[in-house]
Parts: sequence; C-alpha cells; structure tokens
Amino acid sequence: MEMMLVLAILVIAGAIVLPAMRGPMDDLRLREAGELVRAQWDRGRVKAMKTGCIYVFRYELGGDAFSLQPWQGDTSSGTAQDQTQATPAATAVTPTDDLAPNRHLGIRGAKLPSGIKFYTGTTEMDARSAQVTQDTGGSQAGDTAAGGWSQPIVFYPDGTSSQARVVLTNERFFVQLQLRGLTGTALGSDLLTEQELTPATSR
Repeated sequence: MEMMLVLAILVIAGAIVLPAMRGPMDDLRLREAGELVRAQWDRGRVKAMKTGCIYVFRYELGGDAFSLQPWQGDTSSGTAQDQTQATPAATAVTPTDDLAPNRHLGIRGAKLPSGIKFYTGTTEMDARSAQVTQDTGGSQAGDTAAGGWSQPIVFYPDGTSSQARVVLTNERFFVQLQLRGLTGTALGSDLLTEQELTPATSR
C-alpha cells in the first residue's frame, strides 16, 4: 500500500510539473531557432563572398523547413550586378512540394526545432534580386504570401544581401529576425508577444 501511495503521488506530481515545464522548454527552442536562422544567414553571406556565387535562402511559411543554396546563374563574373543578368535557362532549382522535407537542396533535412514554425516575413525587392526572384519561382511582391515558399533572401558576393525580416513562433511567443541589406548582418529580438511585433510583420 505504501508503494502504491508513493507511485500515485509521483504520478500526480508529474502531471502537475510537466505542463509547467513545457512552456519554458518551448521558449528555449524558439530562441534556438532564431539563432539557427541567423547562423544560416551568416553562412550564406560567407559562402557568397568566398565562392563568388549568389546564395539564396528560402523558408516555408507556416512550416518549419528552409533551404540555403547557390543560385545557378551566371557565375563567370565575380560581381553581384553581373550575376543577376543570367539567362533564364540557367536557373536555380526551386524547392517544390513534391520533394521530401529532407531533400531540400543546399541543406539536407533543414528544419527548425520541434514545435517552431515560420510565422511571416518580408523581403525588400530591388533590381539585382529581380532575376533571382523570377528564376526561383517567386513573385515581385515583397510580402511573403500565405503558405508555400517565401520570397528568396539573396546573399551577394560583395557582402551585401536582401533587406529582410522574418518572424518565428512557438504559438506562445515570437522571435523577430532582421537582415540588413547594406552589410548583410543579422539581428534577432528577444521573445515578443504578438502585440509587440512591428506592423510590417504582424498579420
């Protein structure tokens, strides 16, 4: 009887403690997801500068998948301006719905931590990114459409990038990431509520 009483107390204690621990663990994974995306942006910038090729980052809105890959345009020139003039026939392979999540090009099995998803995002389009956007199947609109893959976030060999903002969520809080185009540097926020998101990123 004593053993059964002890077991019953442990079960009750576990039922009380586990839900209380779930929230902080989810918040920790959200912070980790923000650092993961920032690291991939840094990786794309460094890769572009080292190889002289344009790199493209895209993510699945409402999902947890993302892709970082070189743009298969004209890489004969070392400048970003020349590379964006590639012919339409020489294009990057776009992530598509018929590919399994662990087969996205550039990074295999690229996913956010469990329970974290891409909430929304914006990418400012310019003349240099127009060809990349067209070749990767995107529209010219800067706001990411609901569902599907995002506008491409582009990293150029000269160290610059697209001006972009991406928001991640765990359904409790949000992390807002910003990419500065002139320097290609990424900044991340602390945990935010929906009311604290900037108007440009809240839905």
